[in-house]
Amino acid sequence: MKKAVIVTLNPKNKGRVKELIALAETAGYRVVDLIAQNRKRPDSKFFIGRGKVEQLKHIVNKYITQKDKVTVIVDGSLKPIQYFNLVKTLGNVGIIDRVQLILEIFDKHAGSKEAKLQIELARLKHIIPIIKEWVRQRKLGELPGFLGAGKYKVESYYLLIKRRIAHIERELKKIRKQREKLRKQRHELGLRTIAIVGYTSAGKTTLFNVLTGESKKIGKELFTTLSPKVKSAFINGIKVLFLDTVGFIDYVPIEIIEAFYSTLEEIVDAEVLILVIDISEEHSEILRKMRGVIETFTKIGVSGKPMIIVANKIDLVRNFSEIVEKAREVYKALSTSYDGPLATTYVSALNRIGIDNLKNTLAMFIKAKTFSITATIPENSLYKVKAPFILAKKKDSLCYCIFEVKDYELNSIISELKKCTAKILEIRRVQ
Repeated sequence: MKKAVIVTLNPKNKGRVKELIALAETAGYRVVDLIAQNRKRPDSKFFIGRGKVEQLKHIVNKYITQKDKVTVIVDGSLKPIQYFNLVKTLGNVGIIDRVQLILEIFDKHAGSKEAKLQIELARLKHIIPIIKEWVRQRKLGELPGFLGAGKYKVESYYLLIKRRIAHIERELKKIRKQREKLRKQRHELGLRTIAIVGYTSAGKTTLFNVLTGESKKIGKELFTTLSPKVKSAFINGIKVLFLDTVGFIDYVPIEIIEAFYSTLEEIVDAEVLILVIDISEEHSEILRKMRGVIETFTKIGVSGKPMIIVANKIDLVRNFSEIVEKAREVYKALSTSYDGPLATTYVSALNRIGIDNLKNTLAMFIKAKTFSITATIPENSLYKVKAPFILAKKKDSLCYCIFEVKDYELNSIISELKKCTAKILEIRRVQ
């Protein structure tokens, strides 16, 4: 396991420090030490103060051996000048920030072509400012070389990155159009999408599996879900599509949001949101994570949708009044910053407790929609279609009919009509 030393400016925020350690471990690092400095804003030159940099250098040298290198993980987003100053001071040490750490984890769990392209795009956009700073410092004569490359090699590398970014954006645009086409088809068929959202490791995938009968991989590691998974299920007789989504996290930089927008857009398009929270955590930690969720909602443009707050992992809390109090605080925090209808329910997805109550709450937000299908059908096949109809016109042995169907019957009725050699002229939503 790779050794890592963490650098943080938020030592009092124990939840955030604990989260960074968990992120590091998920990425395959073993955290051997931590440098903490309590300051409101990062030092412009080194991120931490000069004295702390010397302390960091001493600690890093202590752990470096011939076999083992050390990586410094900075809890924040490093500016290029801060990165280069740390490189020059610390020497042969790996240096990554929170963005790069998250991308390493994403890379570890990426399965689809889309996820891999999104990760590469975010990584390249993150490195572009560093390359620009290298060129600037190279011209000033402050750097002998970057990664062993000469001036012209690095500048050509910069142009290659720009071209690669343009290529990836074109590929993602194609995928985005495919997603838009699929969403349009869902709307035309009257299928409603329920997006399961929330902070990473809140239990979203476990709940998704319970609601859909799926057996999607779950685990204690962060960000096991990167590409959205869609599966149909019935809620009180109404067919819906459940969407399992990538977990949110605090202080997500805009380049990650932009790179993953085609994925996050699925949340924007959903009709109802299920917001999963880990109710077993401390009050302050739950609220910190809620701020991260609200921040992400704001960045991707989620608003006005019905949202069910699902207090998950109730089996880990002995006192039910404590569960209610925590959920009330979350409701209060959301009601002041979110403009859609809210409801709260309590579950243990792992033990399948409270799932029926959740389904009943969902049913309140989802009402069956009615569609009319206008079609011509042979008279001898008319009564084979199991749907009420109005016979508008009849000519010879051909009937011109308007069928009235509920959204959850739509697919089966269309299939029946096709079997009867009917010609579908129009499908229209009535209410």
